[in-house]
Amino acid sequence: MTNSVHWESANGLSKIWIQAVDDRDRPFEFEVAAHGSRGKLSALKMDGVSVDPQIDETLETLPPAVIAELADIGITEVTTGAIRYSER
Repeated sequence: MTNSVHWESANGLSKIWIQAVDDRDRPFEFEVAAHGSRGKLSALKMDGVSVDPQIDETLETLPPAVIAELADIGITEVTTGAIRYSER
């Protein structure tokens, strides 16, 4: 993970943007919309190309560093398309 930004509204809705690079130094940006401890991957950019995570099933698992960053801010369940991840 290289960077993350977290925004939260007064009603508990939040957005998190996490930037990372893979082992080939390709940049990735994960955008997660959340409420409380539940989140949903709402956007994904791979090497500058936007991919709709609700349609494209290219992403099978979230990288461990992304899961850890989300857990650090209290998001323990993340849905990516039809796949669901939980720290529980």
